[in-house]
Amino acid sequence: MAKRVTSFDVARRAGVSRSIVSAVLNNTPGIGVGEEKRKAVLDAIEELNYRVDAQAKGMRTGRSYCIGVHGDLSNPMFTQMLQGLQEACKERGYHVLLCGVENRTELIELFMQKRIDGIVTKDTTGYADESWEKELNDQQVPFISVEGYPESSRTTSILMNYKQSVHDALNAMWALTKLPPVYLGVYRGAEYKPNWGDRERLQGYREWMSQHSCEVSIELLQEESWLYAPKDWEKWLEMLPKPVSIISNWSRGAIYIYRAANKLGLRIGEDVHIMAADNTESVNAFLVPALSAVEVPYPDMGRAAASRIIEYIEGKKPIDSKEKQWVPAKLSMRDSVMIGRSR
Repeated sequence: MAKRVTSFDVARRAGVSRSIVSAVLNNTPGIGVGEEKRKAVLDAIEELNYRVDAQAKGMRTGRSYCIGVHGDLSNPMFTQMLQGLQEACKERGYHVLLCGVENRTELIELFMQKRIDGIVTKDTTGYADESWEKELNDQQVPFISVEGYPESSRTTSILMNYKQSVHDALNAMWALTKLPPVYLGVYRGAEYKPNWGDRERLQGYREWMSQHSCEVSIELLQEESWLYAPKDWEKWLEMLPKPVSIISNWSRGAIYIYRAANKLGLRIGEDVHIMAADNTESVNAFLVPALSAVEVPYPDMGRAAASRIIEYIEGKKPIDSKEKQWVPAKLSMRDSVMIGRSR
């Protein structure tokens, strides 16, 4: 049987002390490790295929080094967030336990059993559940919500500034077109019931229009209507003055505009300048012409969630510190706004 590789072997290969190896593995506060030594330790770990004894480490620290993550795996926004979270956890020596959409409540029991050290959830924008929130706080569970609880002072949320993202998008469109933008609000269901994100977007639009002395123009259209009444979209688009500048709250709305423009013989990026205020469909760059959009930075939000939850777990931030963390949006200007951008 091959001899088990130990931290002494890693230290010997890297040419450092065992305390330096421990500091690199555990991100020990108060022990500064230079980049050269850190790299030497990480290279030695890889070369020797060193594996930390998680059980022994857990007995020493009282931690499982595992974070419970709740979300819907069929949702591309969750998988994008998960990618960033897993990367950040791996860098810090933590594992991720995925919990299905029906099993949120089981995570608290896993925490009480010391099988996980904290919980991260990817929630729908503006989600809030007071009973779940109260139980988490009563049990002092380290908890982070990505996009949920934006108006609660009892939960730490990782959020994008939807209002500012609309300001940024409209500034970019205005600089290229000098056309007063129309706001397209797409919604699901029988009536318009905007979530927190859409309320913030709409408020951002109204503020920007007021600041630029432009007349507000808002159109609310039901998402399902394309399937049953595409003429409604065509009729609306045909009535707008050309060229026209449109910002859609969802990328789905922009796709419907593409379809209507094609039926009417209008050119995207020339007759119709359009930008989406999100990247929900994850196809913006592949449309023809490519769709300009506010890219919600879900991988960055996942990394931010991992960093904050580990601060709670390791005692670097008090558990009752619940301030929000805002992650900036990414603006991707493509050919759906002023093709070639040469005018």
